[in-house]
Amino acid sequence: MVTGCDSGFGNLLAKRLDNLGMNVFAGCLTEEGGESLRKATSNRVVIISLDVTKSRSINDAYEEVKGKLPEGQGLWGLVNNAGIFGHSCYVAFDWLKIEEYKTVMNVNLYGTIEMTRTFLPLIRKKKGRIVNITSVSGRVAIGGAPYVCSKYAAEGFADTLRTELWKTGVTVHIVEPGGYKTKFCNAADIKSNIWKEFHALEKDTKEYYGEEFVRILTTTMNFDGNMSSKLDEVVDAYTHALTARYPKARYVVGFDANTLYRFLWSVPEWMCSFLLSKSWPTPQGAKR
Repeated sequence: MVTGCDSGFGNLLAKRLDNLGMNVFAGCLTEEGGESLRKATSNRVVIISLDVTKSRSINDAYEEVKGKLPEGQGLWGLVNNAGIFGHSCYVAFDWLKIEEYKTVMNVNLYGTIEMTRTFLPLIRKKKGRIVNITSVSGRVAIGGAPYVCSKYAAEGFADTLRTELWKTGVTVHIVEPGGYKTKFCNAADIKSNIWKEFHALEKDTKEYYGEEFVRILTTTMNFDGNMSSKLDEVVDAYTHALTARYPKARYVVGFDANTLYRFLWSVPEWMCSFLLSKSWPTPQGAKR
């Protein structure tokens, strides 16, 4: 069972597993995404309508999957792939209302927890595997506070789950990608959203930051240049976690993740924050 198969990593993973001859339940949020995947795969891929933020949708998906499995059989793998940036990416902490945190957490954390809780009985039957996507932002605070908080929490959930399930035969694995070019992370959308959030600020906050802050933030950050187009690297990690005789507990994926980010999470915290602050403009009000 794979969530978030409308596009990106989940979509590619469903196709990869189909090509390997596996039976896949592909959770898609939109009808359009599901129809597109259906046309690109064989009848081994079953499209499941799924919104991981809604308990009823998750329960309906569970009943559908359970009903399509052979009598008494379970699932070998659950891949919690669904995730969002929300509107928080590279936006200052005090620009955002608490609802933004809840929106991102509902998908990246609570959706993963609820999917795992619901589908665990089927995974237990096969002594299978749970594979959760987190991010290098679950180790280094880059990407906006709501997103970073959700990924740090998702790391903690997976590590806790691995310990609790250790004696059951069910294994838990984390995939931590660096930056990749998907619809999930579109440079034009990120820049447009930063300006939109700025213009929606209250007068005092807007004056404190100033337009120059936004201009520097949106022009100096090389979003596209820092993103890899080698999406298969993440799909390879997923596939290894699901099929290898000795899968890893954690997969750090991407050149940036294994060089820059690995360096940043290895140095003292003050040094990491100091280095990252170099890419963050100074608000107008802080210059006075």
